[in-house]
Amino acid sequence: MSVAYYIVLDNDDPGFDPFVNGKSLVKEIKRLDSICEQLGVKKFDDFLTMSEEDLSDLLGEDLELPEGEGERWFSADEGIAVIAALTAHLNTHSTAVKNTEGVLEDLAEYAQVFEKAKGIGAKWHLNMDI
Repeated sequence: MSVAYYIVLDNDDPGFDPFVNGKSLVKEIKRLDSICEQLGVKKFDDFLTMSEEDLSDLLGEDLELPEGEGERWFSADEGIAVIAALTAHLNTHSTAVKNTEGVLEDLAEYAQVFEKAKGIGAKWHLNMDI
């Protein structure tokens, strides 16, 4: 089974494809979370937020989330800050993760989407694909 984090925009027709691969990144997520903590930036899981409908689809059952839980949105700048910090760190600490090249490729894809999202004023969050 393969897991990936993908970007959901609050704009259904942004004029570009927000798809990112993200599979290398997810395979290294524990190491990346540790790096994020060291760098004082948000971790990817901090951006993972799903609607009741998305969670129900993922789990295959109906559920009701407590008030205030579920989908939250983030600015493109928040994503850009995390990606920039991780990219700079991995460029100077290439052994911090096992697949540095793959993770850097994924981070570059995320950066492109966040820059485009910023250009149209879109907010975003991460969703999980299993």
